[in-house]
Amino acid sequence: MIGLGASIWRGVKGVGTVGGSVALPAPTTVNFTAAQVSPGFTGSVSTAKNAARIYARGALTLWSGWITGTEAKLTNPSDFGDNPGSMEVAIDGGAFSAAPNVASLYTLFTGLPHATRFVEVRWVEAMGDAPYIASSGNVLAVTGQPPALATLSNKIQVGADSSIGLYSAAALANSATYTPALQAPKGETYGSNVGSVKIKGAFTKLVLTLNGNRKVGVSKNGAAPIFYAVADEAGAPPRALIIPCDGSTSTYNVWDDGNFKNGGSFAVAVDSTFLDIGTRRRLDQYGDSITYGSGPGATSSDTETMRVAAAMGFVGSTNGISGLTVGAGKTMLDAVLPLRTVNSTDAAILALGGNNAADGIDATEQADYGLCIDKLLAKGYGKVLCRGILPSTDGSSTLSIPANAALKAVVDAKANPNVIWIETATWSGYEVLDGTHPTAAGYATVAGYALPAYTAALGL
Repeated sequence: MIGLGASIWRGVKGVGTVGGSVALPAPTTVNFTAAQVSPGFTGSVSTAKNAARIYARGALTLWSGWITGTEAKLTNPSDFGDNPGSMEVAIDGGAFSAAPNVASLYTLFTGLPHATRFVEVRWVEAMGDAPYIASSGNVLAVTGQPPALATLSNKIQVGADSSIGLYSAAALANSATYTPALQAPKGETYGSNVGSVKIKGAFTKLVLTLNGNRKVGVSKNGAAPIFYAVADEAGAPPRALIIPCDGSTSTYNVWDDGNFKNGGSFAVAVDSTFLDIGTRRRLDQYGDSITYGSGPGATSSDTETMRVAAAMGFVGSTNGISGLTVGAGKTMLDAVLPLRTVNSTDAAILALGGNNAADGIDATEQADYGLCIDKLLAKGYGKVLCRGILPSTDGSSTLSIPANAALKAVVDAKANPNVIWIETATWSGYEVLDGTHPTAAGYATVAGYALPAYTAALGL
């Protein structure tokens, strides 16, 4: 795991040495323009609401970049006038604090030794759509020996769907004139809704902007993921996470664990050119608490779908709700599917029935299961994989056996080669702490079963 405090480009070449140390030049102040500063924005931004301004949004927009110097001040008016406490700043991954301001000039840092610092800037939720910088002219003054500014302008954000980046999760339309789209909230309406992207390039670092729980999975070239995390905050406003890469040309799947209550920012910025990702296919799972990631010590980012998708060259995502029944699954699909982009090469996994098993799968629930399949096909998924209920790991419960037989009967009756039953009777031995839900390690075991099963089902 990388510590967020890691500064970059610490050394500054001077004009001479004194006693063996580098002699810094005299301090100077450089004014950086909106064109130089604006690439640092990620999340919800408007350049169309007012041509003279670049608007940010409270709790939905982040600015980040590396500032070299002893002091930095950002000119940041708002439609509300001067607002003390409206902007928050974090230095080198530390805690956010209110930036002091006078007449809309906000001090990001001052009185520090000359160094390069990773700076994050965000706005409190109460600011709404009000804060902005001018779209031209000088907006950032940096004093240093000498001062410098660097940002990562290449980004993949919510809704990306191109040869250089594919995003998979339910996405909400943003407010008028604001882009990009917002990741739909994690909760009972949309389920777990993990934001997930696939990118390729010779990167030495990724800068990931996210809301919500600060846990991120990263799979390189389809390998087992490495997880990164940073301390969560009340309300889950945006912040950045720096993830190291080795500079080799590689494909990365990157996914989060949820997002802010009103829709979230999700972006991966890189320090090298994006390359064609090749296969552009989604693997999206819809189900109950096991799909959600409700197990003890587990989160939505731990669920097996994203790592299995990465190993297959796909992009994975989940929409799961704890306690979801087969009948309620129809309601979730009606909410989620209109917010997704799906192609005929994509595959859906239907993982329902566990919450109906105790009472048996009756005719009504069988009909509802069939309707869920129909909704996924109508959305445009080329394949629907109907995954059986996972068996009890200790053999104490045999409820899944008749329940799976009833669900499989629905699949068989469809007689559709694009609807495939995934048998799970042998998926045993995964770690649980409450008798039912996998732990983080348990999900890794489940992935070991799922990968060959899905690969065979999709003819890969």
